[in-house]
Amino acid sequence: MEAAARDLLALEPDGLQLTPGNAPTPGFDAYAADLDVPTPTHHGFFARALRHPVWNERGDLLIDSDSMHPPKASAPAARTWWRRFTAGEYLCLCLETMYPGYLLGANAELETAMDLEQRLAVDVSHLFMQRTCGNLRDATLRRLFDYPHVAEVHVSANDGRRDAHRPIDSNTFGLTWARERAADGVPCVLECYMHRLDHRERRRQLALLRGRRP
Repeated sequence: MEAAARDLLALEPDGLQLTPGNAPTPGFDAYAADLDVPTPTHHGFFARALRHPVWNERGDLLIDSDSMHPPKASAPAARTWWRRFTAGEYLCLCLETMYPGYLLGANAELETAMDLEQRLAVDVSHLFMQRTCGNLRDATLRRLFDYPHVAEVHVSANDGRRDAHRPIDSNTFGLTWARERAADGVPCVLECYMHRLDHRERRRQLALLRGRRP
């Protein structure tokens, strides 16, 4: 985990999002606390384990992260979670827009979230998957792109069928909008799988996100 952080910090990013998936490192909490860039946490990040449960069956949040995924639509928590969500119980949270198979992964659910003025982490690659399978209308996408309660933007590429976290290019869906939101001060997170790229390719990815010459 610490080695991965050092590799990414060598790119001189504006911040470093901490997400689940890396092997734990003893003392990582102290290491991250001493960094000179923001280190927001996402979903089930836990420095002392590979991942941490996020929701229980009652829809209670079990983590202390800056943003998180809603449950899968098939999860035991799904029905109770949705009832609590529509009652406005999660408005203080930042919930990520997802893809089919998850809550907030379809058009009507996104409309409900915006009606509630829910804080959202908008993942443009997930929106692309929704559009590919016909689950996202143009009007809802326009509304979401104008939505004033976007707290984060997540960017990566995929083929519309699987959340592959591929590197972005100049034609990546939602990239222009992500740059506009970043210019307005909204945190914009590059979520392609950096461990598959060399240092030069990683720098090119960051330049593309920032709208600069690679």
